[in-house]
Amino acid sequence: MKVRPLPIFLSVLFSSLLLFGGWYVFQNQFVKKPISKEIATMQGVKLNDVTIARDAITLNVSFNNSDKFADDYKKVKKIASEKANGKSVKIEFDSPNKSLKKIWDENAFAIAEAMELHTYSKIPGVLNQIKQKHQLKNVSSYMDDQYVYIYLNDGKSPYYAVLPREREVSRNG
Repeated sequence: MKVRPLPIFLSVLFSSLLLFGGWYVFQNQFVKKPISKEIATMQGVKLNDVTIARDAITLNVSFNNSDKFADDYKKVKKIASEKANGKSVKIEFDSPNKSLKKIWDENAFAIAEAMELHTYSKIPGVLNQIKQKHQLKNVSSYMDDQYVYIYLNDGKSPYYAVLPREREVSRNG
């Protein structure tokens, strides 16, 4: 019996196209598209990009309402988690303001110290010191049982940070 390479090659090619094409269609139609549609209905939230990897979904998001930032973050996280099919969800912020990023990086130690020592009441004071030192227009913080939400604004654009409180749970739990 003679092995014919063309039918074998075509079978492998067709099977590969069907497998990877089906995976691509599934990711776009049943994960990416529903997430994008639901987040698009939220006021004050703009979804810039959705990246789907094998074990994680990464959303690049812009938030426009500092007063609703924590609530909007939780809603986006919930929407993505429901559609993620067991994958972890990561939310990145579109913060193009490099000067606020630099200010945050320079002062993150004081916030990290307050988080590690569980002295969360020091965080607003630290943020007010940052505000006065760098003449920022607005700073705020909010805390729930999972995260500490930080907002900085220099009058041009905002900077957001979400810090997980999971270390506290794992240490005390």
